[in-house]
This record gives sequence, structure tokens and C-alpha cells, in this order.
Amino acid sequence: MTALAWSDPTRRSAGLCRSRPRPADRGERLARVLVAHAAQAGCTVTIAVQAVEPWSSATFSGSVATLSLAAPSSPALAAWLADLAEADIPLGRDIVADLAVEPAAEGWLLRVLTFADAANG
Repeated sequence: MTALAWSDPTRRSAGLCRSRPRPADRGERLARVLVAHAAQAGCTVTIAVQAVEPWSSATFSGSVATLSLAAPSSPALAAWLADLAEADIPLGRDIVADLAVEPAAEGWLLRVLTFADAANG
């Protein structure tokens, strides 16, 4: 199917063109994206969602996700974790505003602030 067919208003009005729904659980989506990002860097990681809490400021709203990360130690993992706070994490219409990596008793904790991209919303 071509892009033109998707933008055809007659198809849209007939219910043939639907935008992909956003996942209800942003923590799970974020975890999947981070696992894929780590894999691209040569790391095999397991990420579990610990908590997702709403967050807002005067101009933005979003959420703070706390994720636990477990992985075997390796130079690739060390490099990925060191660069993660500055990495471009693709989340579609959401933006990773801040990401912190903290050592934990077993593995690491990731605290990730995301908010909706008003320009693409």
C-alpha cells in the first residue's frame, strides 16, 4: 500500500485507515525500546518496570518511570550505560527529557522522565 492510499480521505472515512493506538502502559513501551537500544549496542539486558508516576510542570506533563536493569557485565554494557543519559531514545510521540542510571543491589535502576511532544501530539 502506498502512502497516498493511506492519506486518501475516502479510505479514512470508510474506517480503512487507522492510526496505531498508543500503548496504555508507557513503562512497558519504554522498557521494550531500551532493551532494543541496548541490543543495538551489543548488550543483552533485562528491564522490568518498578513504577510509573505522573509528572508535570507549568508547561509539560509526562511521567517518571523507575526501571530495574539486569545484565551480565561487559565492556559494551559499561559503554552503553555511560552513554545512556545522553542517548537519543526513539519513543515516537514522546520525548525522553531526563534519564539517570543508578547502581542498585542487583544491577541498576533507571529513572526516566518522559513527556509528550506537543509539536507532534
